[in-house]
Amino acid sequence: MTRKMTVLLIEDDQDLREATCETLNAAAFSVHAFGHAQAALDALPSIAPDVILSDMRLPGMSGLDFLDVVRQQAPDIPFILITGHGDVGSALRAMRAGAHDFLEKPCPPELVIDILRRAVAMRRLSQENEALRDRLASTMAPEDRLLGKAAVMVDLRRRVAVLGGLQVDLLIAGETGTGKELVARVLHAISARRKAPFVAVNCGALNLAEIDRELFGDASAMGRVARAAGGTLYLDELEAMPEALQVRLLRVVDAREISPLGMPPQKVDLRILGSVKGDPAQLVAQGKLRADLFHRFNAGALRLPPLRERAGDAEMLLEHFVAEAAERHDLPVPDISAVLRRQAAWYAWPGNVREVRTVAERLVIGLDISLDGAMEERAVVSEGLDAAMEGFESRLLQAALLQVGGRKNEAATLLGIPRKRLYLRLRHHGLG
Repeated sequence: MTRKMTVLLIEDDQDLREATCETLNAAAFSVHAFGHAQAALDALPSIAPDVILSDMRLPGMSGLDFLDVVRQQAPDIPFILITGHGDVGSALRAMRAGAHDFLEKPCPPELVIDILRRAVAMRRLSQENEALRDRLASTMAPEDRLLGKAAVMVDLRRRVAVLGGLQVDLLIAGETGTGKELVARVLHAISARRKAPFVAVNCGALNLAEIDRELFGDASAMGRVARAAGGTLYLDELEAMPEALQVRLLRVVDAREISPLGMPPQKVDLRILGSVKGDPAQLVAQGKLRADLFHRFNAGALRLPPLRERAGDAEMLLEHFVAEAAERHDLPVPDISAVLRRQAAWYAWPGNVREVRTVAERLVIGLDISLDGAMEERAVVSEGLDAAMEGFESRLLQAALLQVGGRKNEAATLLGIPRKRLYLRLRHHGLG
């Protein structure tokens, strides 16, 4: 028998709460309903819901505050907010804080049910993908996840194996798409801190108005630095961090101390890994990276080679990612033509390993791709243009969501479109 999907409902209006419970129970959900957020928070560990549905305006702890706490305690549970007509701006802020979706009152019951089901399905798919990645990772040493036969990759794996066991902060330098975060995760996985959190922060994507609170926290919420306590903090695109924040980061690196807004300084035990796009010395000369911060990391630095310097690796990576994408999408492994193999060998790959993964993904979902200094895509004609474009867009949206574990903000970035447009296209195809 299939287990019922469990919903944690927080709604202070008793009539509306009871009506929503009746609707969800009739749709075969198991509902645990509360009138205020603190009671729901106390019951969260024992209920272990599949999805949370909360009103925005609640007595005591608001829906936004409740979201902040849940994101810390159970970040993988989809959180859906119900907003009033005047709360759409707050709902958009909630989306940036990690909410899965929001509904505006009054919302039709069938829409509520549909969004809840899709949120749960997306979470379960993400969990299945994570389990698959864990099974694959368990079959090899962490450093062997750094694929490549080129001499520079053999040397990189050797250096990672040595540095992973040392309790030193490291700076990872490399072009876009060379695998900086993967190297950081491998370093964490082979360190003594591997059972503690690995917290990744993209410094270039942080909201400048909230970056201080996001990193260091305040009286109401724990910052990301504190969440990495005992484990590893990975700071991507350090050169994108404002100079004032780089100065504050120096104190974290030197004294392992943070100063949350409005609170006394706190000690924190962690390892810090940073990364930059390009040559760190040039970034220092350009004023994008503080020299004193660079030298704190420079005791141990790793340079990741671009794919054009890895002779013979491109074709091997293409085969690997094609097989991986076919398994993920449950599709047959397509043939890689002799022409494409030759082109892969001499193509410059400006997007590096990430570009190879994208080419493999497109090949698996139905595009014949040719590399001749720039990519040329030739769609296989088997249906009308409108139907073919609709089908391709639907598959591409699904592939993007799968690739980023269902996180819509990252999917929009991956596709290079505004988030609002992504939501509209997902709903057009019945995907969210």
